Parts: sequence; structure tokens; C-alpha cells
Amino acid sequence: MNERTKATVIGGLLAGIPSALPVISICCFLWALAGGALSVFLHTKNDATPMTPGDGAKLGLRAGVVGAIAYLVIAVPIMLITGAASIAQGLQRAGGETAGMAGMAAGLGFFFVFVAAAIIVGLTALGGLIGAAIFGKGRPGGMGTPPPPPPSDFGGGGYTPPPPAGGSSGTYGSGS
Repeated sequence: MNERTKATVIGGLLAGIPSALPVISICCFLWALAGGALSVFLHTKNDATPMTPGDGAKLGLRAGVVGAIAYLVIAVPIMLITGAASIAQGLQRAGGETAGMAGMAAGLGFFFVFVAAAIIVGLTALGGLIGAAIFGKGRPGGMGTPPPPPPSDFGGGGYTPPPPAGGSSGTYGSGS
């Protein structure tokens, strides 16, 4: 497994697994941003080539796909278990009159899980872009080479600075 793939998988797992777990999923979109930035950090740590923001976004997007798959693998069974329990409880309270509403609620649950997975992909790409802006600078060739200094005879020679503003030359501020 090469370094880019390893960084993609680790960043994707950081974005997807905590986003699906019930207690810590409160910060699920922060996990996605952190996963994208982590994938860029891990890649730039082991690779000497410069990381542009576009490359960081691509790496974050790949990590987001891995994270979305991990999220769906964990979130769908959790949603089915907890959703089925809440639907059964609602049907028991209503006396079985709302069976159509229970099916619609289950469909909405699936819809929201897949929308959250798509948002995780987008935010992980954004995290990769931000990570490239933070961790990609200072790499060899990343910002370009500075221009050479000017030659010693640049400007035609003898430059004389102007006299000080409060000087005693008498030509400025004499009032005449």
C-alpha cells in the first residue's frame, strides 16, 4: 500500500467511524474536516513533493469516499436497530393506527443517512483543501523560488536620499 492510499484510508476512517457512533457523532462534520486535513498531513509528512490546495482537495475527496463508506456500514445498522425500536414503540402507543407513518419515517431515516454521507464527502474534501493550505506550504518548490537580487549597478548608481523633513536647508517651509 503506497503512502497516498494509506493516508486516504486513515483520514477516511477518522471522518467516517466517529461520525456514525451515537455519542461522539454530535461533531460529525468536524470529524469529516479533521479526516481530510489528517490525510493531507500524513501524505505531506512522508512525501517531499509540494501539495497544492487542489491536490489536497482531491486527496480529501478520496478520504471522504472511504469515510462515507465506513459511515454507511456503521450508521445504517444503527439506524435500523434504533429506528425499528422507536417505530415499534410509536406503533404500540398509537395502537397500530400509524403503520403508514412508520414506513415513511424509516424511509426518511435512510434518506438522512445517505445525505449525511454525501455531506461527509464534501466536508472531507474541504478539510483536504484546508490541510493543503496549512501543511503544504514550506515544501521544496511549493511557493516558487524567490527572484534573484538586483545587480550591484542597478538604478544608475549614485542615489542620494532627500533631506530630512525638519532639516535646516531653508527651502522647505520658509513661508516666503
